[in-house]
Formats: sequence, C-alpha cells, structure tokens
Amino acid sequence: MENNILQNIRSYFTEEVIDKLSGHLGEDKEKVAKGVNIAVPSLLLGLQNQSKDGLTSIFQSAKHLFAGFDLHDALGKYFSKDDQGESAHFESDNITSEIFGDKFTGITQSISKYLDISPESVRSLFGASVPAVISGITQKGGHWDVAEVGQLLQTNRSSFASAIPAGLGLGMFGSLFAKADVAKEIGGPNNSDANSPSPAPALVHTQGEANKAKKGTGMWWILILVLIALLWFLFGRGCDSDKKATSETANTSLDSNEHTKPDSSTGSHLVDVKLPDGDSLKAFSSGIEEQLVQFLQSDYKIWSDEQLKEKWFDFDNLNFETGTATVTADSQFQLVNIARILRLFPDAKIKIGGYTDRTGDETVNKKISQERADAVKNYLDKEGLSTQVVGAEGYGSEFAQVAWDAPDKERAKDRRVAISVRK
Repeated sequence: MENNILQNIRSYFTEEVIDKLSGHLGEDKEKVAKGVNIAVPSLLLGLQNQSKDGLTSIFQSAKHLFAGFDLHDALGKYFSKDDQGESAHFESDNITSEIFGDKFTGITQSISKYLDISPESVRSLFGASVPAVISGITQKGGHWDVAEVGQLLQTNRSSFASAIPAGLGLGMFGSLFAKADVAKEIGGPNNSDANSPSPAPALVHTQGEANKAKKGTGMWWILILVLIALLWFLFGRGCDSDKKATSETANTSLDSNEHTKPDSSTGSHLVDVKLPDGDSLKAFSSGIEEQLVQFLQSDYKIWSDEQLKEKWFDFDNLNFETGTATVTADSQFQLVNIARILRLFPDAKIKIGGYTDRTGDETVNKKISQERADAVKNYLDKEGLSTQVVGAEGYGSEFAQVAWDAPDKERAKDRRVAISVRK
C-alpha cells in the first residue's frame, strides 16, 4: 500500500504532462521529472506533519481546488489564465504555503540547488503537484475523512521519506521532518498542534508503540532504519566533524568568549524557541536562535557600542562545503530561522563576522571568511532584510583561540560565522 500511494499520484504525471510542465517552466524535461518525484513525497511528508486542525484547514481549501481539477490533466488550472490574463495558480500555492509555512523557502532553495533549476520553478512544481497529491490521498476526491487520511499518511511516512533522493537528504526538511517522523494520532486525545515539542528521546518509544498497533515486524525494521538516519542528520554532525571531509561547521557559542560544539553527548537537542508573536520555531537548545531572541527582548540598547562589539552569537548549524562559501542544503533552515527572527525585530541591526582557525595561508583564510560572512548577508538581503544588516566582515584567524597544531576537533571551535547586534 505504501508504494501504491506514490504510484497513484505519480501516474498523473505522464510523459505528456512532464513535457507541458517543462515547456511552461522553461526547464530541462529530465530535471522537471526529478522535481516532481521530489515534490510529491515532500508534500505527503508535509501533510503527515499536520495536526488534526491543520489538516482540516488544508482540506477545506483543497475541496474548492479539487472541484476544478481535471483528472485527465494533472496540471489542472495551475498554468491557465483567468479573464484578466493572470495565472490561476493561487489556490495551489496557498495550500503549499499552508503545508510548509516559513520552512518552504529553505526547502525550495535546497531542491533548487540539487536540481540546478530556479527556486521559482521548484515552487511551481510543488503547486502543480498539489491537486494530484490531494486526489491520491482522498481517493480522487471521494473520501475526505481527516482522521482516516491522517492515519494513512502516518502509516506510510517511511515510504514517503525513502522517496526523497539520497543525494538531497532528509536534512532539507530541518525540524519539519523531525516532527513528521514522530508518530502521532490525528484526532486522538493526546494530539498536539504543529508547534508542539518533539524531543529526540521520544522518537524510538513512540515509533515502537505505533508499530505494535500495526503488528508489522517487517515495517518495524524499515522505520527503525529511517529513525537512525534521522537522528544522524539531526545530531551526528555535532560529534563527527573529525571524520567528515565534505563540510566545515560554524559552532555554537554559549557566550561571547566560549565556543563549544553541539553534539548528542552533551545533551544538545531541538527545542521550541518562543517568539514574541506567540509562535515558535525549532532550534538547538541554547543555540543562536534562542540566544538572539532573548537578547533582542532585553534592554540591549542601553549597552555602549563597544560592549555590543564584544558580544557575538555563533551559528550552531551553519555548514559550508569544504574550502568554499557554499552553504550546505541541510543548513538552510537555520538561515530561515534567523530571517524570521529579524523580521520580528525590525529595529534591530546586525553585523556578520566570519572566522577561521590558525591553519593555512592567512590571505586565503581572510578571503574564505569574508566570503562566508557575505553568503549569510546575501541571503538576508534577498529576504528583504538588507536595511538590518549593517555589514559583513571576514576576520580570518585574527581572533582564533586554539593553536594551529591542536587536534581538528579543538580547532573547529575557531571556524565559525557569527552575528553581533548593533544600534
């Protein structure tokens, strides 16, 4: 049954439909086909992550959309024009936004880089896939029971996760997939909303209970493997930096002078960081998001300029491909979090700093640290926050604290990107 859901949905996307999508988007046909194969399970994972109220709301919007969905044309009305010549895709796009919320930007950027197509094309692929996904989980619009559909999505989530290409990785979902892979009973007495905490230690226990209910030993092993992979993505980077040759990590700072790395051995885990608008976001405990929100809610404006220059908040999950300023796909969600926080504090100004350890040529160190600081600034600029970013500077190894010949795990503390709040 797991494969049937995906197969039924993908059956809408015939070669003719892919040709039409490719023509509408001006993208390579093969990349468009791959994009659809990513969008479909991603949408299913996003729906599986919803609470009962969230799924009910989406279904209310989807019923209206489905009324205009032609089963013989998987694109529905997505690329059609209304009487004023405007694209009639707003309903699908609204549903996509409702499914993923503010995480959608990071997801589309990750997929965009993976497929080498524009983020706008990725968004369109998701929007065009929405009607087919809704059709697939509601038996072609004939069954809209929220509890039953929720259970169906819950039962098959490991199949959806395994359909995400290995080269892209579950990390693109950030905390979204962390919640999506925790078993929950939609409509049950313990049902929680989409922002309820999902502590890592509860994953195996809850999963075991779900599998007992299904009484499927074969499925149980598959889900355990998925959980192991998930835990590695969430926490493995913190304790495996010596072995990874593909990225360097900007590490956590608990205060402005001590730099420590989040890893599972020290109890680092994802928590809900409460925001002043009443919402919350997922981040590492005592990480940059939590520290920055607390600081911006304090009386920091009474600090002198010199005091503010000495206070830095280090990214704890910002990874770059080795020797470059290219942010890895699984790090995008932390940039999304920082942008979200800055929007809630429009008066706040920040400066971005890039740092390296003492190894290598200092000219190269200065260059790469500047490029990495600029990479963060450029992202925030694109998010419309340029007026809040007063500068980005690469310091190289100027402020490195660890000796050049120290073990790499120690030197990693000096390789970081950080934010300083300014007036």
